[in-house]
Amino acid sequence: MYRTFRLPLLALLCLLVCTCSPSAPGIDGLKRSKADRLNKMSFQQRYQNAAMSERYARQALHFLNDSLTTYDDGRLRAWNNIATSYYVRSCHDSAFRYVDSVLAYDGNSPNREVEQVLAHLIEARLLQRNCDIAGSYQILYDIEHSGFMDSDDGGLLYNLARSEFYITTTTLNYHYRSKSQYQQAELLTEMERRRQKLRCDYAEDMSFNYALAYGYYSLCNDTADQSRHLSKALHYCDENLHLLGDSSRFSTYHLGNTYQLLGFMLWSKRMKPQSWEDNADALDSICNYVDLTFGFTIADSADTAMAFLREATSLFFLHDDPYQRLAAIVATGRYCMTRGDTATARNYFFEALIDTTMMGIAPKIEAMLYEGFLTAGCATSLDDVALWTRKEIELLNYIKQNESADFMLQLELSKVKRNSLHYLAFTLALAVLSLGLIVSLILLRRRTKALQHETAMLQQAKKKDIERIANVETCLSVLRHDITPFVSYLQNEKLPEALKHEVITQLIRTFENIKNWTNLSIPSGLQFQSSTVHLNEVFERVATSINNFRGAALQIRFEPTPLAVRGDSQLLEIMLRNLVNNAIQYTERGSVDVSARIADDNDRFVEVSVADTGCGMTPDEVENLFRADKKIKSSPTSHPADGDGLQIHYGTGFGLILCRYIIKKHDDNTRRGCRIWAESTPGKGSTFRFLVERVEEEAPTTSKQAK
Repeated sequence: MYRTFRLPLLALLCLLVCTCSPSAPGIDGLKRSKADRLNKMSFQQRYQNAAMSERYARQALHFLNDSLTTYDDGRLRAWNNIATSYYVRSCHDSAFRYVDSVLAYDGNSPNREVEQVLAHLIEARLLQRNCDIAGSYQILYDIEHSGFMDSDDGGLLYNLARSEFYITTTTLNYHYRSKSQYQQAELLTEMERRRQKLRCDYAEDMSFNYALAYGYYSLCNDTADQSRHLSKALHYCDENLHLLGDSSRFSTYHLGNTYQLLGFMLWSKRMKPQSWEDNADALDSICNYVDLTFGFTIADSADTAMAFLREATSLFFLHDDPYQRLAAIVATGRYCMTRGDTATARNYFFEALIDTTMMGIAPKIEAMLYEGFLTAGCATSLDDVALWTRKEIELLNYIKQNESADFMLQLELSKVKRNSLHYLAFTLALAVLSLGLIVSLILLRRRTKALQHETAMLQQAKKKDIERIANVETCLSVLRHDITPFVSYLQNEKLPEALKHEVITQLIRTFENIKNWTNLSIPSGLQFQSSTVHLNEVFERVATSINNFRGAALQIRFEPTPLAVRGDSQLLEIMLRNLVNNAIQYTERGSVDVSARIADDNDRFVEVSVADTGCGMTPDEVENLFRADKKIKSSPTSHPADGDGLQIHYGTGFGLILCRYIIKKHDDNTRRGCRIWAESTPGKGSTFRFLVERVEEEAPTTSKQAK
């Protein structure tokens, strides 16, 4: 009997060992299952309730930190879940922070590769919303050519990543780029072919359906096959509606998206009447299902497109994503304008003025909003017209620059692709002729890699050239503004020697800022050198280098501090010296106080402040401080040059713009969140503050005051 059951028992024992073995040594199975359950709950709530999704993910993180510190797979999943929840709520900076956490992970987690691909895809979506088309396309291009999409792994995370890749790619094509009809159709065909293997959950199915429906709707530009493409788009909308008809799968987010797309299709002027006649039954079926299932009556509506768009807007206002709310408002308002209903359009546009959380999250949609403000007559004054016109122009210029960068990237990558195909064909021909020419094949493949690397380097160089040209234009504009007063003063023969010396000193300081700006902005100039910087040492160097031309009437004090930060010591010194000199220029008497402390709202940053008792600024002047296209008032000295009452007015420009640029360098090269701002009260003084990454390392302090 023992021999009879020995083999089955051994097989069962092996199965139990394999099943119960943890994915990493030393991980408790029960604890791991609890973390996985919290992450799964977070994942399932990502579209239905993003705030709840974040809460579950944070619970998973707390549990991992307390009880399962070695389970990095769970930690990566929680970070990606939090990034997704922030993306759904349009908290883009926070989403980037958790994406960076996943991408910076360099451990040996089994799921590291797929989690980092998912993080890259979230990053690509965020870049799309910010109209960084080239950046998003580069990410998708790298994933496509990494071999990840051809992997045989059929796990849930891998299917999710492949599904998200297709959704993100189609979104980029139909919202932000002009892909050829053939390329778009080819992509949609591939998505349909692989769809059955990419099942994840119902939310992902609905996102996939929406991407396919919108993709086929974008193909309706091809009037030759428009009816078939419209049929496909309606089919996937109908499939989504039937999924949403199950109460356990209902989502205002996906229902709003589907309604809005149906509204777009009915609104589209490129649709031929014959195409709608061919698909009348499909549309009627959708309208009847919507009426029976969701209680939303379409059949009796005088304007079906408006009914769908209006209902989509209402649904998005039940959701917590300001991006979707803004897009719905703009779409519905613009449709009303095409129908000549300016009053209703104006009501929709006014919603964006009431809810300011919708502003600043999507340049493309926001530009349309400002256009709507102007065309619908929302302005109550000429100031409103001027402000909205300026903002629309700024956003359109920003979008145009990004489109130009994307066009250049496509040209370069197309060139690489063509070269690769040519070399591959040549190699195959040589292989057929003789096996002895395998060496040539190897050399050609190496050459192809070299060309790809060269193309990438050329792309970076062109990007730096564009940045350099923009910086030169800014430099010339501010330079003209800053040195013109000094030149005028020096041409005055009656200017006393003391004031002439002061003018020359300020002129030298301006040119010193120009030199620093040039070193920072030109690619071959000064490079960012990150290190641990003791602020007290920076304070001491700045204190010994400043020129207090106010004399005893002005006290300059540097408060000793033990704090250390992560950054470039030389750049921090330049920035602090500019802020202190700026404070001296605007303060005739009293004090200029320099101090540092741990930031109140985030102890990972140090807040450095420069406070003066000078003339102060109005709110409008504070708002335009760090902008190259805005000029604020000059600071007069209190010393008339002669009987004519001539006063010296200092230029304003390079110092604060340079400070903004230095802070951006720190934000790009250290922890995200570095920034600079000012607070001021007219007649009482100003305080300039900036945040840099904190390093938990203390340095000895010495008390020092400037003369």
